[in-house]
Amino acid sequence: MKIWIKRMLPLVAVGMLLVGFGSQLPAAAASAANANGLLLLAVFAGLVVYTWFNASIWSDVLAGLGENPGRVKATRLWIRSEVMKWLPGGIWGYASRVVKAPEIGVERSVAGASLVAELLLTIAAWSVLALVGLIGSGRLLAGLIELPDAAVVQVAALLGVAACVVVLVFRGRLWRAIVGRLAPLRERSWKASSLLRAFASYLGLCLFHAALLQVLVLAFLPESEGLTFFATVDGMAWLIGFFAIGVPGGIGVREAGMAWLLGQVMPMPEAVAIAVSWRALQLAAEMSVLAGTFLIRPLRPFGTCLDASRAGL
Repeated sequence: MKIWIKRMLPLVAVGMLLVGFGSQLPAAAASAANANGLLLLAVFAGLVVYTWFNASIWSDVLAGLGENPGRVKATRLWIRSEVMKWLPGGIWGYASRVVKAPEIGVERSVAGASLVAELLLTIAAWSVLALVGLIGSGRLLAGLIELPDAAVVQVAALLGVAACVVVLVFRGRLWRAIVGRLAPLRERSWKASSLLRAFASYLGLCLFHAALLQVLVLAFLPESEGLTFFATVDGMAWLIGFFAIGVPGGIGVREAGMAWLLGQVMPMPEAVAIAVSWRALQLAAEMSVLAGTFLIRPLRPFGTCLDASRAGL
């Protein structure tokens, strides 16, 4: 039963997105067809750069725990492992990094600890971005007072119930995993300078990510809000997707949140088209960067990475 819950969650999340915004899809498709192709290409290129540099920050997190495997090696392993997040449960993107860490000279216990530190720094960076953007974007703050239509409210409620069910079913396993990962953090000496550098890098990349979202909106609409608005939208959408427990990559959930937030200041069809295009471009960028790792001093055939999905934590 638990396996079926894991496998069904992504389908349920995407299905709810289609139900909630189904009436907007024809107009959204028409809007996407008329989007500026050059700006879409620029956003794609920017997301490729973002993906690579985001992966490279893991080496700073490892340095903060006393390990220095080399930035290129750590980046390549991060990228190859990240694709595993699409497996049911959403944990394999992290688990495969722990399993494969000895290949770059990092102990598995240290790798596990680095994942906790990385998550905390990433959540902090996106939260700061969303908060600063919200403070600086009065129009969005006023827009949030307006409630979405009934269909979106129902979808949000169902997603909330589904998330609660997953947490209740897996609460023991989740708690043991968190405690186990935190143990090495207590045992190792930290290098604050490296961790602060990692946080600053994450925050800078989050701002760059929001700027790319702004460019994407310009591909659909001739006028755009300020960067603070998109910092809030991007930050809040990321957090919404991250805390959608069990949904790989927050797919469906993140798009619903972004479409609703964008819909505060633009027609909903365009908001839906932008949210879906944003996901599609990010997936294309991730796959392109993944392919690039096999052109730059490949470590092993890709099939070995899949072994992580069968390894025990």
